[in-house]
This record gives sequence, structure tokens and C-alpha cells, in this order.
Amino acid sequence: MIMEYTDIQLNGFFEAVESLKKYRRADLIDENGKNLLKELYTDLLPKDYILKKSLKENTTFLIGRKGTGKSTIFLRIEQELRDKKGCLPCYLDVKTIYESSQTKLSRISEVEKLLPADIVEKYLIERSFIQTILATIIDEISKKFNSRIDKLLKVFGVTQVEAVKEKLSELKNNIEDNKYLEKVEIPILQTFSKQKKDTSENSKEKTTSIKGFEANTSVKTNQLSGGLKSNAGVEWKKNQKIAHENEDAFSSVFLQVFQIKEIITGVKETLSILKIRHLYVLLDDFSEIEDESIVTFVDVILAPLNNWSEEFIKFKVAAYPNRIYYGKIDPGKIDTINLDFYNLYSDFDRDKMESNAIAFTKRILTKRFNKFTECSPELFFETSKTSIEEYYEILFNTSMNVPRILGYILSYCYQSRIIYNSKINKSDIESAAQRYFEDKIYSFFETTTHSILSIDEKISALQLKNLLNGFIGKSKDIKKRITTRDLKGSIYIGNEPYSSHFHFDPRYEEFLKTLELNFFISKYNDLSDKDGTPVSIYSLNYGLCKKENILWGKPKGTIYRKYFIERPFNYNKLIADFLSDAKRIICSNLDCQKQFDMEELKFLEFTNYKCNVCQSDVLIETISDDVKELIDKIDNSKMLPSPEVKILKELQNSEKDLFAREIAQEVDYSGQLIGWRAKKLDEKHELVKRIKETGKPYKYKLTEKGNDFFTGWK
Repeated sequence: MIMEYTDIQLNGFFEAVESLKKYRRADLIDENGKNLLKELYTDLLPKDYILKKSLKENTTFLIGRKGTGKSTIFLRIEQELRDKKGCLPCYLDVKTIYESSQTKLSRISEVEKLLPADIVEKYLIERSFIQTILATIIDEISKKFNSRIDKLLKVFGVTQVEAVKEKLSELKNNIEDNKYLEKVEIPILQTFSKQKKDTSENSKEKTTSIKGFEANTSVKTNQLSGGLKSNAGVEWKKNQKIAHENEDAFSSVFLQVFQIKEIITGVKETLSILKIRHLYVLLDDFSEIEDESIVTFVDVILAPLNNWSEEFIKFKVAAYPNRIYYGKIDPGKIDTINLDFYNLYSDFDRDKMESNAIAFTKRILTKRFNKFTECSPELFFETSKTSIEEYYEILFNTSMNVPRILGYILSYCYQSRIIYNSKINKSDIESAAQRYFEDKIYSFFETTTHSILSIDEKISALQLKNLLNGFIGKSKDIKKRITTRDLKGSIYIGNEPYSSHFHFDPRYEEFLKTLELNFFISKYNDLSDKDGTPVSIYSLNYGLCKKENILWGKPKGTIYRKYFIERPFNYNKLIADFLSDAKRIICSNLDCQKQFDMEELKFLEFTNYKCNVCQSDVLIETISDDVKELIDKIDNSKMLPSPEVKILKELQNSEKDLFAREIAQEVDYSGQLIGWRAKKLDEKHELVKRIKETGKPYKYKLTEKGNDFFTGWK
């Protein structure tokens, strides 16, 4: 249907959907610079429940996949805390701080003499990261203190205010002064070296120990969720032990070098002068740094500051599911808020999960469109055959309640329909969902393959691609059987062969987390199957289903309420066969090496994944011969660090040259990092061309060589 939209409506639609796409700390402001966050904020639950719970005087973990709104909630928490007496908020973008710590490493000659060459850089990166985090906390406190200084002068007078400024400055200088820190650091490292050397000489076991630390050969463990540890390397058991010893050593050194207890005492005493009862530290993008650095960060900063500050410091942490490490923080004493569809809504009213999620879609769109377009969303949808309520439902199905994905889907609809004065129909939304899957989700496999990662990570990713293809194949087979009437029974409708959802034993969920984290699949429910056995229900991504011509969902009506637990949708055998070919569960003790069956996972969960014979950690090993052959065929010249590969992929998907900030918004890195990495892609690899216009920052485009980067592998 043709509709002549006004400029306000056209521009407003664009602004509304772009505001949903915003990454990380992108503020919502109008053309006059007025902050719109409070006006536009839409809580995932009615009556701002998530925000209110997040504001409680507890350490809180906000857990959700990318785009679920963690950063937006943090912005609202800051707004509320600024007006709360006795509270001081301090926001830290952990990922950006980690990125910057790698670009400005200080070479410390005395440290380099005490550490083996192959772990010096790792040590220095983590040292710089901890240093920058602590300095940033003090800096943020100082900024907020300075912004209130006029009011404080009236209340406390010049003497106390100057004392606070002097103390904060002293704390920051002590953290940033390498020469000051080295006076503590070098003796500690020398002591560690001697202790390790004595231990090594008295041990019969040969190790790769050098001067107190053991070399870690590019091992990356999946230990953060506290469950099974997984990998694919033959030498993993030995390397895991080495990696853990390195992290323990790093943590012990950093705790003493940076004198964490003294910093806590200094900050607390300083802020008490200002009648500050609680310092709230908001840690965004916590899960997006290296696994080992997360462990060190928690052990050196998060846990000590949380546990030793006597309720003074409260953390608000944004994290991904299954990329959480608590260290010595007692999970029973913190609040955990899950933002993903199933985890969020199943805690409240399981019978109304879907309707509550659809209600959120309606609320967030209505609020944005009313503000930016001065009309309701209904104006932009073809409602002669499909009601606006049905559109809200399909928008939920395609986005799974993730605001960022919702923004992208509507942005694609804007490009294909609204700018041509045409209304959006159901087919437009489905096509947009497919485009989002192809551009933003499926690229995970290409990015992983072309990134400089351990062989273990590549194998795991490609094995999961095989499993995903198995899911697609089985879904298509079920669809065919419904269409041909091979599946009997009134529950199957020949002209509506829905086959997008499936169920399996909950014990297998551990093995599918990477597919879920990257939106290939999403958890939908927990029910009992026909035999009364508990099962987990998952759905394939809507855009993937559109691409593969799989009908998403189930028939309408109460008689189809348990459609997803019908026997054809049982994927236990498919997953079990995959795991038997790809994984084995084994004790990490080289002298024990007891193997466990999949049926024993419940027992292992009960024992915290400890071997019942020797009490050592139980891990998953990857059987990888067939996939390794495929990886060996990949051109090593087409291997780059993950950020570089993501930059190339984004430029490949773009129809125009891009500024660093535009790339940063899409790949979720800072603009500073994009500029630094893109310069290397230009000067060192000749994959990107930088275009400089007078008075403007660089624009970036792919060279001919860059256009060929992803060819030759599917």
C-alpha cells in the first residue's frame, strides 16, 4: 500500500529504529541535545521491575546476550544514582579499557628479565589492564567529585575539599607510577622465581618452568561458567595446569603490587569525608575480554573490592551467559538478573512468557514511535490483512525480545519499504530477519575460521557448524514428512508443516551454549515430554528458518499447546551421535583418565564436575581428526586477529565507505581501536584503503585484495 509520509514521520521512523540499534554507551538525545533516556527507557518487565531490582544496594550481575539492553540499563542506573543521597556511580567500559591496555604497553626491563619471553607480553597486558582499571576508578571518582565541587565547598569548606582532591591524586599517582610499583613488584617476582625453582628441582615431573612461571601455549579454557571445562588439544591437561598456575601467580603478584587493601581503605576514607556511603562501580562488557584476563580481573579487583570493602563498594556487572567467573564472590550474596527471553520470563509467569515478551515489544515500539514520529507504529504497517497485534508477535519471533535485533530488522524494512512510501508487511519483516541472519549472525563461522585463534577454538566452532547443519537437515526432514502425510495424527497440518523447534535432554544444553550465545538457536521453554521426562525446548533462528524454507513456530490453538514435545521433535539421538563422534568426557588427571558416559552428567553436576575416583577436574576433549583436516586446508595468509576480521567483514557487507565510528557501532569495538587496527590493515596487509578528506576523519573501504579475503572457503 502506498502512503505519503511526512518528513517528520520518515525521519522519525529512521531515528526510532536507529535508537534501538545503538551499541554500548550511545546516548539517546534529541536535536537540542536533551537527554531522552529517562523518557524512552522501556523496562523488560512492567513497572520498571528490572531497573528497581538493579538499584538495590547489592552487587548485581545483569546477564544477557548481545543487544538485550544491559548498557541501557546501566545508563538508567547512573541517572538514578546521581540523584540518590550518599551514592556515587562509577561506570567502566571493561572491553575498551582492555583494548587500550594492549595499545600502550610499558616495557619493564627488570620484569622481562624475570619472566620467560613467551609470557612477558601476556603478563604486561594483564598488568596494564589492572593498572588502567584501578586508575580509571580513581579518575571517575575525581571527575564526579570535581563536578560537585562548588556545592561541596559550601558544605565542607576549602580545607576538607582540598584534602579529598589531594588524597585522590595521591592514590592515582601511586597506581600509574611504574617506578613506584616496581619497588614492590620486582622483589615479589624474585621471591616467586626462587620458590618455583626450588619446587621444580625437588619435583620428578618435568615441566616447561622458567624463572617461576610456566609457558602457556595458546590454550583457552572454557572455565568461566563453573561447569565442565572443554578443549580440543592433545596437550590440554598439562597446559590447563600450566595456565591455572600462571593465572594464580599473576593474581598473587598483582594483589600485592597494587596493594588492593590500601586502595580500598584510601577510597573509603576519602569518600566518607563527603558522606558517600556507597560507591557503585558499573562494569560493562565484562565478558568480552580474554578468559584468563577475566579470571585475573575478578581475583585481583572484583572479588577483593567486593568482599573487603565492608559493603562500601557495590558492583553492577554486565555479562554474557556462561561467560561468568565469580572467583571468591559468594553467588548466594549477589543478585542475578537474566535478560534473555526464557530466563527472564520463566521466573515470573511461565504460562504467559510469550505474551509478556510480545507486550514488551509493543511497549518499546509505541514509546519510540510516539516520541520520534508523533504517531503510533500502526501507521507504518499494512494492517488490512494482518493486525498490528500480529505484527508485534512476528517482531518478537524474529528478534526474540532483543532490542538491538528489533532495531536492525525495522531498519532493513525502512530501507526496503518506508523510504518508498510503502507500508511494511509480514513478508518484509521475514526478509529483514533473513538478511540480519546472513549479515550479522552467520558470519560468526567465517570470522572464527579466519581469526588467529587456537586450533581448539576453530575445531569447536566448525564442529558446531556441523551440528547446526544437522538440526537444519532434521527440521527439513520433519517438514517433508508432515507435508507428505508420513506423520499421522491431527496435530500435524499438511499445509502448515511447522518444524523450527525441537527438544532434548537438558544435560545436553552445556554443549550448545556457543550456538545459543551467537543467536543460531534460542531457548524457548522447559516442559516434560510424552513420557513425562523433563526436556529443554529450543528454536532455530527465525532468519535461518526463512533462509532454509523452514516454517517457524506452531499451529494456532490450544490443542497445539504441546506441539513442540511431539516425538518427531526429539533431537536426543542427533545430539548424542554428534557428541559420540566429537567429544569425550574424561578425568584430567593423567594417572587416572577415567572416562564418563553422557548419562553420568547429572552425577558430575552434583559433584561439581570432579572425578569420583581421584577428585580431579573432569573435562571434555574434542575428537577432531576430520575437522582438523578441513582447517589445515585454510590459507594461513588469511589469518588475522578477530577485530581485524570483523572490520573486513563489515566493510564487505557495506554498500558504502565507512567511518571508524560507523564500523565501531556494528562490530562493538571502540572507534579508537578500529582506527588503530584499520591502519595496520592498510599499511601492513593492504586489505583496506584509508581515504582522508580535509577536515574529516578517515573513511575506509576494501582494496581488491581485501575483497578476495573471504573467498575460497564456505
